[in-house]
Amino acid sequence: VPLDIAETVIPLGANTHKDGSVIGGILKIVFLFSLFGKDMTSATSILSILGVAFLVGAVMGAIPGGGMIGEMLIITIYGFSPEVLPIIAVISTIIDAPATLLNSTGNTVTAMLVTRFTEGKDWIKKIITTDKVA
Repeated sequence: VPLDIAETVIPLGANTHKDGSVIGGILKIVFLFSLFGKDMTSATSILSILGVAFLVGAVMGAIPGGGMIGEMLIITIYGFSPEVLPIIAVISTIIDAPATLLNSTGNTVTAMLVTRFTEGKDWIKKIITTDKVA
């Protein structure tokens, strides 16, 4: 990736998109829906799950200790009792490392996509021949 694109896209992406956090939020919500027998097959349920997952991803990235706040947000929005918090806290512990990996690789993929759009289809060949790599 060219240095000017990497210096712009990666710091911006680190603060704005949290792929792993959003996917983690979806996993937690779907797990709780399955555990308590709530319907998640309707279009409104799917849209609400996606919307809440995006909110959870934003909360987790913006607040220190945001994971617990995000889990409380899930519990509150869907009306689960506070006793389910330890259950999804365990899920958070399990998926923390893969979610962080997804957040980091998402930044790299985004930088590569921006390079593809700005530099054209053969951008990698141009980079290899000029040796201007970040």
